[in-house]
Amino acid sequence: MKVLHLVGFYPEIGGPFTVIRELLIKLSQRGVEIKVLSPIPKGYDRNKLDFVKELPFEVEYIEEQLPRWIMPSFSLKFINRTKNENFDIIHIAMPFDFYNIAAYFSNKSYIISLHGTFMKEAYKMIWYKKLKKDLYMKIIGKRILEKAKIIHLITEEEREHFLEFYPEFEEKLRVIPNGIDLTQFEVEIEKSELLKKYPQLKDKKVILFLSRINWKKGLDLLIPAFAKLYSERKDVHLLIVGKDDGDNYESKVKNWVKEYNLEKAVTFTGLLTGRDKLTAFYGSDFFVLPSYSEGLPTAVIEAMACGLPVVVSDKVGITREIKRYDAGIIVNTTVDSVYKGLKYALETDLSQKVENAKKMVKELYDIDRVVDKVIAMYEEALRR
Repeated sequence: MKVLHLVGFYPEIGGPFTVIRELLIKLSQRGVEIKVLSPIPKGYDRNKLDFVKELPFEVEYIEEQLPRWIMPSFSLKFINRTKNENFDIIHIAMPFDFYNIAAYFSNKSYIISLHGTFMKEAYKMIWYKKLKKDLYMKIIGKRILEKAKIIHLITEEEREHFLEFYPEFEEKLRVIPNGIDLTQFEVEIEKSELLKKYPQLKDKKVILFLSRINWKKGLDLLIPAFAKLYSERKDVHLLIVGKDDGDNYESKVKNWVKEYNLEKAVTFTGLLTGRDKLTAFYGSDFFVLPSYSEGLPTAVIEAMACGLPVVVSDKVGITREIKRYDAGIIVNTTVDSVYKGLKYALETDLSQKVENAKKMVKELYDIDRVVDKVIAMYEEALRR
């Protein structure tokens, strides 16, 4: 079986890059022939792409011809490449990128993965982005969904949200979660390794935020909630790991840190990958993600796999699974609720929730289990 993947495939994409890379490696190991066509921003430092040399599949990068705010991933080369490649099926990630249009006009079979883009809160929160999405769906987006052999979702909650938009596509929907290669967490990392890089964390309870620095991640809730906590106890430190998502949002967050006089209590690390990212997980005391909307956040699953207690908002797409396993602390998207969640995490023995979380990750998100379902989805799409 030959599958062409159209997806942003570079580290700054965030969680989706990690899970898709691991999925494609496993698919290749299972005998599926994979090729990736990935957009890349103009002027991108290609030295960051050396990792592709070690992958068991081909990755071809196509430079974007327009700014992403106009049309993500726009390049006319995608049209020619999708028409001329020899494969059995296309697998598209993210419905609002230009390569979806290229796949539609290629006259070849495709599956589309939505990755949480139709979660209601994220879709509607910023009015001008909603307007652009509505226009796109009216012009071409709905037709792209109609032509897809299968529409792939990653959580049951995402399925419910999507059906509120397009109930007519229910028969095409398949829910398969993102998978994680759990062997990557079988490492020995002491907390002292993080302290060597960030000595200001010594003798502190480290609260880890690890995600893209983006409006929907709830940092406008986290900073004042942490400020309230810090006013009560000075032995806490907030570690913000991630890269600005392109809207200069990080500068807003840093301004909030200054407004609340938290410069000594908050550290921004930028994007961390590989062992550096694992060191942040293993060196912290608990993880927080108070997002306004999430599909299946990779960082939460990674934190659980590392044995880190998690505090997440009730807008995170796996809260029903967390409740079922009693695997974490769930808060509302208010400053007071986030504050109470942080305080509870600091003052409570969460060892049982940590064990429950590890069980949840192994049973639901182990990449070896997920890849079986993805191969079955490809086989079904080829029969349709």
